[in-house]
Amino acid sequence: MKTIALKEKTFNLIKELKEKEKISSFDKLIIELVMKKEGVKDSMFGALKGKTKSFTRKEREEMWKDSNRLK
Repeated sequence: MKTIALKEKTFNLIKELKEKEKISSFDKLIIELVMKKEGVKDSMFGALKGKTKSFTRKEREEMWKDSNRLK
């Protein structure tokens, strides 16, 4: 964990935004702001981690067959 120094005005601004957006931590707020600014999609940032099930071997083989058929 790291500490950053902020001016009082900056701290109050991000604190208000955190409360307004109902975000649970400053860390999550900063990540969200950076992702939005950089145009990073949620799926590129691991947002689906733990929310999807793994494919079975049979499902992966079927996908590979389908993708090879398109070539």
